[in-house]
Amino acid sequence: MAVTQINCIACGNRLPVPIISNAGQLCNTCRGQGLFRKQIIITGITRMNSGNVCVSGIDPQTWNFVRPVFATGIDRDFLMQGTTQVVNHFNLVEIEFRRYKPDQTFHTEDWIINENFAPRFIKHLSNEEILNVVNRISINNLNNAIEKQDKSLFIVKARSIGRIWHEQYERLKVLINFVDADGNLYQRVPVTDLLTMAFVIYQIKNGNTDYSNQIIRQFNASPNRFVRIGLTRLWRGEHWKQVTALITIPDLFDGKSFSYYESKLGGQL
Repeated sequence: MAVTQINCIACGNRLPVPIISNAGQLCNTCRGQGLFRKQIIITGITRMNSGNVCVSGIDPQTWNFVRPVFATGIDRDFLMQGTTQVVNHFNLVEIEFRRYKPDQTFHTEDWIINENFAPRFIKHLSNEEILNVVNRISINNLNNAIEKQDKSLFIVKARSIGRIWHEQYERLKVLINFVDADGNLYQRVPVTDLLTMAFVIYQIKNGNTDYSNQIIRQFNASPNRFVRIGLTRLWRGEHWKQVTALITIPDLFDGKSFSYYESKLGGQL
């Protein structure tokens, strides 16, 4: 279902003429300017194949989701400055972009980045700032939002997590059941969030068999609880849901990063 685009996807300025499309539109100024830098609030870091990661966040200028991409994939070194993880949840970072490259449906958030420009850390958002961001952009009903086919990234207000657990295949897989604010149940949704996965693996390695109840108890007790969802590229005829972050304010993971847990585990997931 196409929607009416009124503002430029990059700068937020009003377009001369509204355009009906699923993919976001650029104004003439942004289309012609080449390399430019934008500040992004990081909200997702997920595991991909071949050791790469997928990074995405929110442009606080336009309040659109942005997914930085380049052809060879983003490796973990891109997230780091020495041993410090610069690209981390709710860090504001500056990234240099080459051009906007949306799909016509769902994956309208893709931007080709300049891989030669290292992300520049600006600041970590305060709890109050994080709450303002997620309340502004979050949705109550994931099913209704997906039907529009104009996004592949969502922050969903959650009523509760019902279950979170792991299964062992060629590599460990974490799954979750949750209910959105409107009462819709989503079952066996894979968790690809590197932070949640690193936390779970760390608990397993340390013999904590109660990690599931611990996460459920803390998440459901939080007055501010959200599940961040990303849709996969088309695979077997469907765009599959994945949990790309568990968000609570205060933070469920006490501000720790996936690299913190990986350092404790002695290697990458």
